Amino acid sequence: QGVGKNKLVDRLLELMQRPREYIQLHRDTTVHSLTLQATLKDGQVSYEDSALVQAVRTGHVLVVDEADKAPVNVTCILRTLVESGEMVLADGRRIVPPREGGRVPNSIETHPDFRLIVLANRPGFPFLGNDFFAALGDVFSCHAISNPDPESEIFLLQQYGPKVPIKTLRTLVNAFGELRTLADEGMLNYPYSTREVVSIVKHLERYPEENMSEVVGNVLDFDRYQPEALQQVTQVLAKHGIESYAE
Repeated sequence: QGVGKNKLVDRLLELMQRPREYIQLHRDTTVHSLTLQATLKDGQVSYEDSALVQAVRTGHVLVVDEADKAPVNVTCILRTLVESGEMVLADGRRIVPPREGGRVPNSIETHPDFRLIVLANRPGFPFLGNDFFAALGDVFSCHAISNPDPESEIFLLQQYGPKVPIKTLRTLVNAFGELRTLADEGMLNYPYSTREVVSIVKHLERYPEENMSEVVGNVLDFDRYQPEALQQVTQVLAKHGIESYAE
């Protein structure tokens, strides 16, 4: 979470000059909503092809985000599409592999350029999602996206906060790097990601007169409701010179 999966995919597709469709899954996603989307036109509700069906027909890249949030029976529909190139839609139509559209009535032929990119978080707390990798990992080429290394993260943060002193950026990167290590070791539940550091740097860029400790406290304020986590986080931040977070 927060490591830049969407930005990496968007940049990759930009470099490849490939158009994309986007769909975000959630706990209430159904097989029906995966293939049809409701729209309101002239005061009436109508149903149109979802981003998935449009991507299949046009040969665009479909980006499926938050795949771990949807029920397993919904995401497993993607297995059928990936393995066999076929999928039965809620309205009775059928997606079929390339060059087979003429053989199957009421069908949608898959464009040969259609590709599927699925983004998911790891299972368990704090995401509380399904284990997407266990259910579908064998039919995809899987890549784990980690937080960037310290020097790369500093370079990234400089793009968001060019006026923020490099010493401040290095302090934040070192502190959050240690928090992530504790999360990987099971000492902390929340995996403090680059997203949180970016939020802090963007704030400091716009309001340079504010105290960094207060800004960090605002971004990580939810930890105040977890006394044990708060103590560990406070100790790590104090170690790196961010003193007043818990006050």
